[in-house]
Amino acid sequence: MSLASKLSTFRFFFKPRKFVAQYKLFFGDEWLEASVDSVAKYMYKILFVVSDVAWGDDVANPKIKGDNLESILNKIKAKYPDKVIVIRGSWNVQLAHVQAGLDYIKQNIPEATHCLYIDGDEIYTEKQITEVLTLSKKIKTFNCAIRINYNTYFKTIYYKVFPNKYPVHLVLFPLRKWVQYRDARNVNAKIVDRTDLFYEHPGYVRADDEKMRLKIEAHRETEPIIGDWYNEVWFGWTPETKNFHPTNPKFWEGTISVNESELPAVMVEAFNKMKEK
Repeated sequence: MSLASKLSTFRFFFKPRKFVAQYKLFFGDEWLEASVDSVAKYMYKILFVVSDVAWGDDVANPKIKGDNLESILNKIKAKYPDKVIVIRGSWNVQLAHVQAGLDYIKQNIPEATHCLYIDGDEIYTEKQITEVLTLSKKIKTFNCAIRINYNTYFKTIYYKVFPNKYPVHLVLFPLRKWVQYRDARNVNAKIVDRTDLFYEHPGYVRADDEKMRLKIEAHRETEPIIGDWYNEVWFGWTPETKNFHPTNPKFWEGTISVNESELPAVMVEAFNKMKEK
């Protein structure tokens, strides 16, 4: 490392921490508001990068339609008017979608120090998010990409996939000039895996079956969904079902039941509202 690089890194370490949460959106996810609420007070800005086409989908192909995000985004903007930024475009490649967000942050929010990579169906407890963000202040991890574990829920928030066998996910990285995405959830900073840390992922808990069908269709072009997973597994699933992950069955060996007290309050509230509709 050159002397100039060392000085730049030294100055970056002492820069006041300002976090930007980056969301990439197409569907008006049922969990988006709960996700934002779980991290908003810790964020300097919250960036929504909204595409009007699905990944891998031809712009002229009507088979996959995004639902109405506007009411959700307007509600969130009203809650956090000084934090929320929305940019829009047409990104049918996931890497281009996330890179557009990173480019915007670098060009328009230069005072930001770290990006919280977060999807609209990822939720944190206060303990979880503070533990993650604290790593941005530690000498060994402030300049690193942080990857952690996550708890996935299926059909209902009261069934969690267990044991946890899938890979860790990127959740935090430094906003340096040289940092770029390598793929949709990987950057070129030094990686630190913290398998002891978790966030909550109710990505397979939806308001209705049609929402799940749309999720699978939207991901079919970017992920190797196995066969007719939606009809055979989604509809055929019971708590006794084994090995049922849509792309790598062995990732989801089974499930265990979860008590409400173990879950973030915003997640429980959002689920109850979902069931009332």
